[in-house]
Amino acid sequence: MFISKKQYLRQSKDLKLNLLCQQKLLSVEGPQGSITYPLYAEFEYSKTERKLYITQAFNDERKKAFFQMYQILLTQSALGVLLGYRRQLNIVGIGYQVSLEEKEISNFLIFRLGFSHQVNVEVPNYVLVSCPKPRVLLLKGINLQKLHNFAAVLRRLKLPSAYKEKGIYYLGETVSLKQGKKT
Repeated sequence: MFISKKQYLRQSKDLKLNLLCQQKLLSVEGPQGSITYPLYAEFEYSKTERKLYITQAFNDERKKAFFQMYQILLTQSALGVLLGYRRQLNIVGIGYQVSLEEKEISNFLIFRLGFSHQVNVEVPNYVLVSCPKPRVLLLKGINLQKLHNFAAVLRRLKLPSAYKEKGIYYLGETVSLKQGKKT
């Protein structure tokens, strides 16, 4: 039986929402970790029947946009702390590889991407990285925005080429090949 994400959020008892009024912070906690967001707009929160209601009288479009942004961020962070997010990067090209080097202070990703040197990237503490194969990189985290930003930074090291089909691809991404030079 398949349970949708919205049904899972409604059924979950592990999700805790904390509002720190004096610091104007909203904290979302779950089994995977916790995320804290600053509150820039005035909202009223009330917990009834294990639900969070956000109510505000909107008199301009800017406050309405803030409300919609917070609604999306709360949903993303709730799913992140309950289930977590993951992103897979595939490295395509002859001789292209990635490996994970663990040091005392932090971890480093070592890329071999056809350059004359290796590219070393420090892994931030909010992302868990694993390399099951030399050409596959798995990223896991609870914050969707930070996870996608880090994946984009890694992808920019060697963008997919439209002529040779080499580079760093997201899982399921296809790049249509351009026609080569005609003689």
